[in-house]
Amino acid sequence: MQKNKRNCPVCASEHNSALPKLSHPEWNTVKCSKCAMVYLDESPDYESLSEDLAWTKQFAKEKKRRKEKEPIIAWLDAKTRWRLHMFRDDEWAYISDKVAGGNVLDIGCGGLNNIPPQFTPYGIEIEKQAAEISDALMRKRGGHVVHAPALDGLAEFEDGFLDGIIMRSYLEHEAQPRQVIEACTNKLKPGGAIYVKVPNFDTINRAVRGIDWCGFRFPDHLNYFGIASLKKLAEATNYQFELRNKITRYTNDNVHCYFIKQS
Repeated sequence: MQKNKRNCPVCASEHNSALPKLSHPEWNTVKCSKCAMVYLDESPDYESLSEDLAWTKQFAKEKKRRKEKEPIIAWLDAKTRWRLHMFRDDEWAYISDKVAGGNVLDIGCGGLNNIPPQFTPYGIEIEKQAAEISDALMRKRGGHVVHAPALDGLAEFEDGFLDGIIMRSYLEHEAQPRQVIEACTNKLKPGGAIYVKVPNFDTINRAVRGIDWCGFRFPDHLNYFGIASLKKLAEATNYQFELRNKITRYTNDNVHCYFIKQS
């Protein structure tokens, strides 16, 4: 596997400090000395992310690892999976709060939830098998999926074509998040919105559990955003930042927010 050296994904600074207690033997977690963003200082090549480090493979591997390391917690988690369905995330419902209808792009689309009839769905997916499955489903609704890294996939869409963009459980995997957000600007119509969901580095659970926090996944989670770093990323790329889960900002293991393009 080829590793690529990374600067800060938010401000591009080369300077950082090591976080050894939050690192993996083969992957270094660091904190930007300029903007305090937490990230891996190296990333796998995109080919590895597409095949060897595909989400479906990594999820199964991580589930097995956590079960072996923390069998009691893993057992409790398995026996209470019903709790996840009580307040299940619905990215299409969330984007509906900001976008009335039209063309919506799901970056890192993977599987599909119920898509409201007012949307024509499009997708970008780096994992080959997931891209093929989603493409067949989206074509039934008038859209399609591009199998490519995000930047290459975005280039396939005309400027001003999109009403909204979904980034659910995607941006933490992206080696070039700032460049992707910048590329989205031209593809969105004025006033268009990006819905973002990422693991919440600011959560109390992360502070308590440390390296055993559920948000740490090496090496496919490259970026560990908190609310402040997401806001900095939005403002640096000329978007208006809006936090969705204000009440649970420190108790939710995920951040839900919007990047809104200026009209």
